[in-house]
Amino acid sequence: MMLEPKTVQILFADLQPQIVARSKTNTPDALARSAAVLAQVARLLHLPMDISVVPEGGQPPELIPELARETDGVAQLPRLSFSPFLDEATRAAIAATGRQHLVIAGFATEVVVLHAVRDALAAGYRVHVPVDACGGMSSRTEDAAFRQIEAAGGVTTSVVTLVTAMAPGVSTDLGRQAFKILQSLRLA
Repeated sequence: MMLEPKTVQILFADLQPQIVARSKTNTPDALARSAAVLAQVARLLHLPMDISVVPEGGQPPELIPELARETDGVAQLPRLSFSPFLDEATRAAIAATGRQHLVIAGFATEVVVLHAVRDALAAGYRVHVPVDACGGMSSRTEDAAFRQIEAAGGVTTSVVTLVTAMAPGVSTDLGRQAFKILQSLRLA
């Protein structure tokens, strides 16, 4: 399945150091690397990005450094709900792009990712979840969440698969640049 970049947008959710540190299914380093690659490719292909964050411990939300470097200038949308779609500002930002393919990455798969996917599907989006840019609380619970995502109509995939669906070859400069970004995953 090929994806036309002009139809795609990215939602990063709860990729904050103290939250990502709890990932048991995808190491925090691997999750951060995959999210950063996804953000780099989003910039390259001019994909809109939204960042949903939750306050924790009374401190202002802070992104994992790998993602923060790649999303400089992208507004953070604070929320207090389990689903970013229950936050009016986040819902409006996503709708404003007019793009029907929504890629959702974040922690925890069993909570914010699953609820965001369900709500996005209900709102009419086509949803893709790169499993390598997500993390779960346990293999058993994350596997259950992935099954629910797929049963609801969401697509579980990987960062590599998404990128190569949007930039399908190295015959163009854009394709070569995307492939070079992807190499950082292989070399890590």
